[in-house]
Amino acid sequence: MKPLSRPLKTLKKSYDAVVVGSGYGAGIAASRLARMGLGVAVLERGREIPVGAFPRTLGDATQEFQITSGMGALGSKLGLFDMRVNPDISVMVGCGLGGTSLINGNVMLKPDPRVFQDARWPEGLRAEVTTTLEEGYARAAHMLQPVAYPRSRPSLKKLSAFRTQTRALGARCIRPPISVTFDEDAENGNAAGVVQPACTLCGDCCSGCNVGAKNTTALNYLPDAADHGAEIFTQTAVRYLMREGGAWKVALEELDPEDGTPQGGTRTIDAKIVVLGAGTLGSTEILLRSKAAGLAVSPRVGHGFSGNGDVIAFGYNNDIAINGVGVGHPPSVETPPVGPVIAGLIDLRNRKPLPQGMVVQEGAIPSVLAPILPAIMKSVGPMFGTDTDAGDWFEEYKRGWASLFKGAYVGAVHNTQTFLVMAHDSAEGRMELDGERLSIAWPDAGDQLVFKRISTLLQRATAATGGTYVDNPMWSPVLGRNLISVHPLGGCGMGDDTDTGAIDHKCRVFGGDSESLEGLFVCDGAAVPTSLGVNPSLTISAIAERAMMHLAEDHGLSFTTKKKAGRPLRHAKK
Repeated sequence: MKPLSRPLKTLKKSYDAVVVGSGYGAGIAASRLARMGLGVAVLERGREIPVGAFPRTLGDATQEFQITSGMGALGSKLGLFDMRVNPDISVMVGCGLGGTSLINGNVMLKPDPRVFQDARWPEGLRAEVTTTLEEGYARAAHMLQPVAYPRSRPSLKKLSAFRTQTRALGARCIRPPISVTFDEDAENGNAAGVVQPACTLCGDCCSGCNVGAKNTTALNYLPDAADHGAEIFTQTAVRYLMREGGAWKVALEELDPEDGTPQGGTRTIDAKIVVLGAGTLGSTEILLRSKAAGLAVSPRVGHGFSGNGDVIAFGYNNDIAINGVGVGHPPSVETPPVGPVIAGLIDLRNRKPLPQGMVVQEGAIPSVLAPILPAIMKSVGPMFGTDTDAGDWFEEYKRGWASLFKGAYVGAVHNTQTFLVMAHDSAEGRMELDGERLSIAWPDAGDQLVFKRISTLLQRATAATGGTYVDNPMWSPVLGRNLISVHPLGGCGMGDDTDTGAIDHKCRVFGGDSESLEGLFVCDGAAVPTSLGVNPSLTISAIAERAMMHLAEDHGLSFTTKKKAGRPLRHAKK
């Protein structure tokens, strides 16, 4: 597929609309605004990574990490894996054209309906859950095309083991809808007319899909936006916004293609409409910088951060094979099919009361980490783990050494299950600017009861297959009960006014007096004022679709969601 992005030298001085970011919220805004007939520029700080160019080796992956903490920064600012380290909670997000959709777990679920009864959601949205929000979900599903792992595809050892673990919890394992293409449609392509190859079950979804089967926004919403005239620019970082003469001025910097450092100074472009879709961290940071530059915004900007109750843990060295380490594409080793990163789920959303609800998913570790997994797991397992079946210690001992000497595809690591959990936290984190860095403070976040409940549940699941249960090591008491989230939410949360939110139910940014700032929107995870208890991608997409529906209605515009007629098919990989 030809590149979607253009040289920055072709960026005009003025557009009808500027969209910042390229993930679910931004990609949707770009597509819908372009379909309204507006002149649209998409500004993405990361680079465009073609299908087939994602990391294949540990060395490749190492070059793709950017790590920021209070002690400084490491790696290129264009690295695909963007890790923000904080004392209370650290966050991993994606950086590239497509945003975090490039490296997420693909699961597309609605939260329990009771989530939207929470008073933190504005009255306007709560009144339209079954109408405009439901329509938003439908439109997002049409474009992202989620399906359950087909029963016609090969059986997966990690899924079979997960069923055993599920039964031990008195629950049922289901196959959740995931945004992965399992059957190539060479005649029609996807909803944007892009032909995607079928998934090869390589297990590398979370390090970037080199097959082209992962339904990222780079393969649906963004090509659709380009087909309708949107101009897409990468390696372009937006710093802040200013209001001048009835228009928005977007201050931006070009990033060096080698290390991502700013070059050429700050410049501005004008737009009547600006949609911030740079993610929970990015959109909040831009609004905080805009506030520092004089823009009047709600005092709630930066408040209400949630890690979505995320937990990543492991059932190490089980008595049965799991085959949960990816092999890449083309495969680096011969193993049975690993599968998509997530194929099975324990659905506990409907527990009473709602805060006790959660979903538990099995996962696959990307192949790029395979060389270091045996040594890491052999040291971390005994140090931080709980052996649920001490009677077979000698067999476990042998499997541990087998992995260490023969690699991740045999022995203890081959028998390791990855658990991914989303639940309900209190959403009480706070984001602030610390010089050039966005910091997150949430004292005692890891002491919330929900994380103890999850740990107990996963330990029972691991016992069913005779493994050693290993919490996220950072959550250990020794290291201060620190958390890691891959689903950050909040910071520009919805509300009824400036006392309760940073934006209104239509995603319009509040000024300092509860009146919306004309033409300024936030459409991404930052808009979500609570934890969701499920993977948030589909809800973020539904909220963005709904915001664009309201924007069109409020401005006397319209758009169709039908595929553009007469457009030649594009191929995800050529």
